[in-house]
Amino acid sequence: MILRHLQRSKYKSFIPANFHNMMNNFHCAMQSVSTSPPSSVENTSTNTYNRKMSNLSMSNNSSLSPTPTNSFTNLSSSSSEDPIISIEEISSENPCFSCQSPCSIHPSYPSNLKINREANLHDTVQPHIRHVIISTGKSNWNKIIELDSGNLSAELYNYQQQKQRKKEVKQEENKILITNSDRQNSTLSFLTWLSFWGNDILIYPDNLMVRNVTTGKAKEFYDRFLSNKKLDDKEILKTGFTVENISYKSVILICGHKSRDIRCGVAGPILKKEFEKVLKEKRMDLDSTGNKGVPVYLTSHVGGHQFAGNVIVYRDGHGIWYGRVTPCHVPMIIEKTINEGKIIKDLYRGSMIDGKKEQASLDW
Repeated sequence: MILRHLQRSKYKSFIPANFHNMMNNFHCAMQSVSTSPPSSVENTSTNTYNRKMSNLSMSNNSSLSPTPTNSFTNLSSSSSEDPIISIEEISSENPCFSCQSPCSIHPSYPSNLKINREANLHDTVQPHIRHVIISTGKSNWNKIIELDSGNLSAELYNYQQQKQRKKEVKQEENKILITNSDRQNSTLSFLTWLSFWGNDILIYPDNLMVRNVTTGKAKEFYDRFLSNKKLDDKEILKTGFTVENISYKSVILICGHKSRDIRCGVAGPILKKEFEKVLKEKRMDLDSTGNKGVPVYLTSHVGGHQFAGNVIVYRDGHGIWYGRVTPCHVPMIIEKTINEGKIIKDLYRGSMIDGKKEQASLDW
């Protein structure tokens, strides 16, 4: 697995000289949190779709995980620190033994929120080779977006199932994760109800944004961008869609699908507010730096509601999944993962490239 490989590797990254000052915000990360007993993974009514997706096997086609060409933190043997780091290592720089529970500095989740704090987080990510994130400008999605007739998420999912029934779909195409997000579209949100206005879509790991995709063009979009191939620049120009590289330094996704599970529905907005607050303080938000900043979006179901808060950090096309994230963890995720390219192993659930035997290291 990628986690064990990185633990054994000699890959390193650089820690800035003012590291100790950066750690001042991390002092509450080791506090005691709610000891509520673990809850069931999902409601029975939603398990049919989950089982269908989780039974799919992982492809070994490396062409579907393109290595970014503009990585701003390279893991190389010439550096001095391991890219895997624990909360204990971070907190040891500025230990805090007087933290109260609930935390008096950061927001806390309700005490009755039943989060599974016992199960091992590692390898709890559903295998996938692409993540499609549809901008909807809202977060009050229906319970199962794949069955939400008339919306782009349902159109893409139905077309995928249609191709599968006809045996036209390649095995790898079954591992496409389709989610909605509350990201605003490039057009006015109310115009997406009109047939000639569509939704912006982010595609990872391709690191592409496709603008104004209508439900009427869902099939064409799927065939052009989600089939088992890597598009080059010339092919993209021939698609007829407005396509651009994602320019954000990083993208933070937080599950906030309240109609699917109350845990993420409660934790998601709390985390989003805290991420936006810290990013603004560090002048890493979109208002401060434009499209080179770090946006934070709520997303629909990504799996593992029992591990709320669920956070995905996309950085140079690669996604790292964290679970059981609290507002106390927000500064360390921004500093250690987004700025320094490190994985916080205590929170690590997995990544898009887990399961690919030929993927030797996390090259981001």
